[in-house]
Amino acid sequence: MTRLAKEREAELQAKKNAVQIVKRNDLIQTDSLPLKVYHRRWLILALFMFYAGGSTFQWIEYSIISNIVSRYYNVSSIAVDWTALSYMLYYVALIFPASYFIDRFGLRWTAILGSSISCLGAWVKIFSVAPDRFYVTFIGQSLGASSQVLILSVPGHLAAYWFDAGELSTATSLGIFGTLVGVSAGFLITPIIVRNHENLDDIGEDLSRLYWYIAVITTVGFILVVLFFQDEPKLPPSKTRAIQKANRNDTKESFLRSMKRLITNKSYLLLCNSYGMNIGAFNVVATLLNQIYLTHFENGEKDAGRIGLAIVVMGMMGSVTFGVILDKTHRFKETAVTVYFLALCGQILFAVFLYLELKWMVYASAMFLGFFMSGYLSLGYELCAEYTYPEAEGVSTGFLNIANNVYGMVLVIILGKLMEVYGDVVVHAGLCTALLIGFVLTVLTKDEQRRQDARRAALYQSVPTKEADTARQNP
Repeated sequence: MTRLAKEREAELQAKKNAVQIVKRNDLIQTDSLPLKVYHRRWLILALFMFYAGGSTFQWIEYSIISNIVSRYYNVSSIAVDWTALSYMLYYVALIFPASYFIDRFGLRWTAILGSSISCLGAWVKIFSVAPDRFYVTFIGQSLGASSQVLILSVPGHLAAYWFDAGELSTATSLGIFGTLVGVSAGFLITPIIVRNHENLDDIGEDLSRLYWYIAVITTVGFILVVLFFQDEPKLPPSKTRAIQKANRNDTKESFLRSMKRLITNKSYLLLCNSYGMNIGAFNVVATLLNQIYLTHFENGEKDAGRIGLAIVVMGMMGSVTFGVILDKTHRFKETAVTVYFLALCGQILFAVFLYLELKWMVYASAMFLGFFMSGYLSLGYELCAEYTYPEAEGVSTGFLNIANNVYGMVLVIILGKLMEVYGDVVVHAGLCTALLIGFVLTVLTKDEQRRQDARRAALYQSVPTKEADTARQNP
């Protein structure tokens, strides 16, 4: 078969797939809306990255110095673990009202509400500096955790609403990058500011300093969001967004109808489980890292923080790298399978070198692990968009995040309990098992590209657009 014939066959298949999507969802496509890509999209993305980073900093600020917090507040390590677990618990509990809020009130009010709750939680913690006030710090942490449900669902929305088709994966990756910047800062800065003093009063002073820094940063983020963050632009940036927007307006679909399609989408269900196991494993590593590392290296609080930083920073690099790869190649399943397998290999190497207590190799394996495991965050969002198009991003990504938070809670609770009895070896065994199951599910998932098929079909049946010109230049 000649190249021209293959290209023609690919075009016909794309049109056929797009029509199938239309028929399956009773939607009507339209070419009537003009397109425009606004320069201010980068400002909106930067604002999200800043306020999201200030919020996610608080997720790990206690767990990474678990031994210090436990001694200062005179609570168990499990109680400290719950400061991180609360982020997962509140997400699962609040995702439905949050999804309704995002679809009903839009990105701007979502950003305002999310950043304001995170800011309020940070200010509450300032009043928790006393050994008998762990309940106060937990209230502040709960507020910060509640804000996450309004933050983690934004990157997919923001990318779809503001960026053209050639930038979707990159924009989503950069949004995830912002949340990871906050986590990495928590890993690095917290052990530097809060040190393991003999005197509890000195620890209290360090905690107070940390709380004030976070309160100021989140306040600045909240003010910037109120002043400059905007909702969806007047004109859609891409053909896929124009079709999606017009279809939703025409059909006035209910939440339950969308849910019915999602729960009958086999590829999406497999993704929820495989993605949930991967990110759930990452949540375990982040939450229990202090305890795991101190099992092998005494007084290693700062090293544990640096290792956490290495994992997340490499994850940020992986997130952006995979986003660019997807935008250039559109090879979604091949990329997912490769990344998942290498994440499993990274976890095995990390466990082995911790057991052998080779510090420099622990650092190296943590960087390898982070690049693929943490970098899988944005890749999962893109797979979700492909498997569920043209469903609303808030609903599909919301349930995707429910999966990873449920798996994260279950794994942290079970492996945390087992670690107290059997040590960290059982933790690594559990993580490797979860990643192996997730890898198998990824291999079994069908390679669907519904969003790409709809985009290709739209290009060949509409007037020339910027996307069409790009497609012709890059067949």
